[in-house]
Formats: sequence, C-alpha cells, structure tokens
Amino acid sequence: MRKKVFAILLLCLCLLLIPYHLVSAQDDDYTIHVRKDIGYNMGRNIQGRFTISLRGDEAQVQSVTFFINDSVLHQVDSAPFRHQFSTDAFDPGEYRLYAEVLLRDGTKLTTTPATFEFLSRQDSGNQITTILLGLGGVVLLTMLVVGLIQIFVGKGSGKQPLKPLQPGESRDYGMFGGAICARCGRTFSRHIWGINLVVGKLDRCDHCGKWVMARRASPEALRLAEQAEMEATQADEDSLLVASDDRNIYEDTKYFDSP
Repeated sequence: MRKKVFAILLLCLCLLLIPYHLVSAQDDDYTIHVRKDIGYNMGRNIQGRFTISLRGDEAQVQSVTFFINDSVLHQVDSAPFRHQFSTDAFDPGEYRLYAEVLLRDGTKLTTTPATFEFLSRQDSGNQITTILLGLGGVVLLTMLVVGLIQIFVGKGSGKQPLKPLQPGESRDYGMFGGAICARCGRTFSRHIWGINLVVGKLDRCDHCGKWVMARRASPEALRLAEQAEMEATQADEDSLLVASDDRNIYEDTKYFDSP
C-alpha cells in the first residue's frame, strides 16, 4: 500500500517537472498536439508557454491554421506546422484549441477540438503549493507511522536489544546495502521500512537516531568510513587517557610540600 501511495505522489511530481504531452482526438489522419515548454499543467489545467503542432503526413499539407475559441491563433504555410503561445496572453478561463488543415489537393480538414482551462499565474502557483504541501504531509505522516511501528514492535518483541557494533568492527549491511550518516558520519544498514524517494532512501541512523537521506554507499566508501570511525574513536580514547594521566599527576603533587 505504501509503495502505491508513493508511486502516485511521484507521478504527480513528475507531471510538474517534465514536459507534458496533450493530444486531442483526430480527424482522419491528423491531430493537434499541445506540448508544455515551460509552466504548469495538471490534466486540462495549464499555465505558461506551450507549443501547438500538427501531427500527420506533413508532405500532403499546404497550410495549417490554428484556432482558439473560433479565433485565429496563427497560420503556418510551411513545415513544421507548429506555433508557440503563452496562456498568459489570454484571460483565465476555458478555451478550445483546434486546427484547420488545407491539403495540397484542396481538401480541408478540421481536427476535433481539445479543451483546456487556462489558469492565472497565481492560481497555478496555488495549485503547486497545495500539491507540495500534500506531498510533504504524506512524507511526515509516513515517518510518524514508521516510527510508531518501530517503537511498538521493539516493545512487543520481548527481546533484548542487540549489542551495538564497535567502531571499525566488520559488519554485514544486508540486502539493502549500507549508508553513511550525514549527521554523525557512521555507517549503518539501510532498513526495509526506509522511505524510497527519488533522490534516495529516507532512513533513520542506528547511531545518532536522526532521519537522513541514506543513499547506498559503495563497499570502498563504507570501508573508508569504518576506518575513519575507528581512528576517531581511538583518538578520543587517547585524549581521555592523557586527561586521566594529567589528573593523576595533579593529585599526586598535592601531597608534596612546597619548598
């Protein structure tokens, strides 16, 4: 279920970020094609810069006249038969786009209209904000549910917590591979409950407990991180040992009389 939800959300996000192709019904072998160049589109709701073009055997076409609500949008007398337009040049509302095709033998064809809702920049911005807030809310809710599941599963299992790995200790990262925490720099195994996103897997570090973007690290990178972890731990132990020796020397000098 969770995978289906994320698949739907990622599909919605892709519709905002990549050029979208909208094709109307066709008359004979010709159809109009509306492509987003830059802007917003969600189904029939569009805003921004688009290109309308004719699809079919252009060798038989003499000219194409593109229409918007029965008014001429642009006439093209040579291939490629296309025209770029901006929805911002029109008032927000519903518009029909179609083309009249004049063939070289004198035949005239009219493609079936495609209907779109032209949005204002403010309306398209509001829709984008709503979609992004919805995506963020779903991600946060999923993180909360996953966290609660981890808590209840851990309490209900009745098992003693696993012994934590020592710095530099050899480890198996499992089928999902290992990651390097961006917060504490330590390595950990990616979990099955991690949230798969486009740029990586949102997962919780076993060491610092922070949620990070856990990208799968190469074996070489994991070995280097383990070595750095061991060296840092050794340096900390050496610092503590020196500090302890200094305290012992100080304690011993307290019992000597000053000259």
